[in-house]
Amino acid sequence: MKKTVLLIFLLNFLFSGVNAQNMQFSKTRHDFGTINESNGDVSHTFTFKHVGKSPLVIQNVETSCGCTSPEWTKEPVQPGKTGVVKATFNPVGRVGHFEKKLTVKTNLGTADLYITGLVEAKVLTVEEQYPFSVDNLRLKNGTLELYRILSTASKTEQLEMINTGTTPLVVNFENVPAHISIVAEPVSVPAGSKGIVKCTYNAAKKKDFGITVDEVTVRVKNLKNTLKIRANIEEDFSKLTPAELEKAPVLKTDNANSQFNTIKKGDKFTGTFEIKNEGKTDLIIRKISSDCDCVKASVDTQTVKPGKMATLKLELTASSTGSKLYSTTVFTNAPKQREKIFYMSGTVE
Repeated sequence: MKKTVLLIFLLNFLFSGVNAQNMQFSKTRHDFGTINESNGDVSHTFTFKHVGKSPLVIQNVETSCGCTSPEWTKEPVQPGKTGVVKATFNPVGRVGHFEKKLTVKTNLGTADLYITGLVEAKVLTVEEQYPFSVDNLRLKNGTLELYRILSTASKTEQLEMINTGTTPLVVNFENVPAHISIVAEPVSVPAGSKGIVKCTYNAAKKKDFGITVDEVTVRVKNLKNTLKIRANIEEDFSKLTPAELEKAPVLKTDNANSQFNTIKKGDKFTGTFEIKNEGKTDLIIRKISSDCDCVKASVDTQTVKPGKMATLKLELTASSTGSKLYSTTVFTNAPKQREKIFYMSGTVE
């Protein structure tokens, strides 16, 4: 038995060697050396001679990465003739050393090719690094992200800025909501210098839940632009005692997805969901937020007593075609289920 297995292995090995030898490449590995991400695609063409005795057809070339695109000789390669396999590599977003494999599959066997190199990061312009602008003042982003904030807390984040002009610029902020404090440091940014926009967000004053977006006007001289300030506010349950947690409301639902199959653009569909309170104290629905203006949400009660339920209605007016998945988030005072997402899905023609 062992001899039989060994014989099969040797035959397979020899057969593979013969197949691989049908394509005699001038080289099977190409090093691009150092390339820059900003220069775009690079290509190399591998050339082979067919040294077999019957026509060779390249059936497919598989690559180890979507960043590598292959092309190859499509017509049969006769014995003694040559063919090519071209590999094109896209360096965008792939900074650092790379090695990609191409597997050439033919009617007479397979062969492996490799491309290697080192990708240098694209050197960004000042405009690309600081895309938000007011006059010669530029900011790293048009949105200042504060991410997660507890509903009882404050949080401070900052955004880098630069003065690309030849004179100092005084930075002012207008239309600032009461729950936000925002300043430039320094207020007057010297020519060619950097500074920061410092923002403190008081979630206790905001009195909201989930993703919130505020807009603040940035003014430099007589020019203005709108800076967005985004936060994700979560209810703070950290001060609840074990006894309070034991009695806390518990949100349950039997179904969180409603399918409308196929409807026409402009048609209406209503998804209905039951929200149960299996806890020992009142379940309060703090907020309902849908990801599309085409979905209107309503609930028959904001306060759900223990053992009772509320009915959530999501009314869709189909505004665009295609396969759709709409999500609506319900924010509650249930520590174990502070957010519950309900879905409506289907196709709009």
